[in-house]
Amino acid sequence: MTLTAAEIAQLVEGTLHGNPETNVCDVSSLKKTRPETITFLADARETHKLAEIQASVVLVPENCDVSKVETPATALIQTADPFKCWVALVEKFRSNPESLAAGIDPSAQVDPTAVLGSDVSVGPNAIIGAGCQIGDRCRIHAGVTLGPNVVLGDDVELHPKVVIYGGCVLKNRVGVHANSVIGADGFGYRFEAGQFVKLPHYGRVILEDDVEVGACSTIDRGMIDDTVIGQGSKIDNQVMIAHNCEIGKHNIVVSQVGLAGSVTTGDYCRFGGQVGVADHVHIGEKSSLMARSGVYKDMPAGDTSGGSPALPVDEWKKILMATLKLPELRQTVRQMQKQIARVEKQAASPAAAEEQVSKAA
Repeated sequence: MTLTAAEIAQLVEGTLHGNPETNVCDVSSLKKTRPETITFLADARETHKLAEIQASVVLVPENCDVSKVETPATALIQTADPFKCWVALVEKFRSNPESLAAGIDPSAQVDPTAVLGSDVSVGPNAIIGAGCQIGDRCRIHAGVTLGPNVVLGDDVELHPKVVIYGGCVLKNRVGVHANSVIGADGFGYRFEAGQFVKLPHYGRVILEDDVEVGACSTIDRGMIDDTVIGQGSKIDNQVMIAHNCEIGKHNIVVSQVGLAGSVTTGDYCRFGGQVGVADHVHIGEKSSLMARSGVYKDMPAGDTSGGSPALPVDEWKKILMATLKLPELRQTVRQMQKQIARVEKQAASPAAAEEQVSKAA
């Protein structure tokens, strides 16, 4: 596909400066621009980054003074949100690399009692169990396994080797990436007669509308109640969410986070990488946790915490800064100890005692 700068300006509803006939056949990032591509500048204060680019067209903010921009690009397009416009162009110029042929692959196994909506794609060696209900336009890639009575809403996409255990519910526009497991038994045991006895898990996992789960993540089913991931929440790769957790709407959970059983969160919470949360803890609405935080008690709404145990971010930063000064403080204390020892030694010597007596006389 090739578009002119004028056509792109019309698509993004921007203001064109420069040659309207400039051709664009692809997109490029600002770090790796190429000829005949379009890139973007998010911050008008960073126009110096455009001095040596190879891109032919640049999307710039509305507050950018284009008359002062020095760049080899032959056209600039001012928009309210350059990045948003650039993402829209990415979707236009690039095709989805995970293409999946329409229809059901001959090697797929679909139980006769499963109900499939219209325009469903099922890839090679996928397995759809008894009683499954598959919504319209779902894309089930190679090697996916759906247990019995799984329910998928419309426009769900399951990437290769995803496993959805029986009874789980994925609502509209949910995406799950390769090798993730939804609905395995929770890690629940009781200790009896010198051994651990497994607890039954008959709850479900429910992923609400527009949830996305990254690769190699696991979300365990509840024991009796359901594990629920709220609408619009995004879960990164290699995340572990244990049984009976209830995650609010529009949470962000970054890679390697671990949530123990029965954790609950409000809406719009953010978890940095490698955060760990103890069981039965509640994270209040719009709270944020810095990377590698360890949370052992409830967090109030709107709080930002860091460290382990997690503390309010200002307090944690003070402790962190003091910790960085420990080697210097240790050296100072050692010097003070030596000075005190010398004074004590001098005070204890006979000569020092006689000197003190003579001064007193």
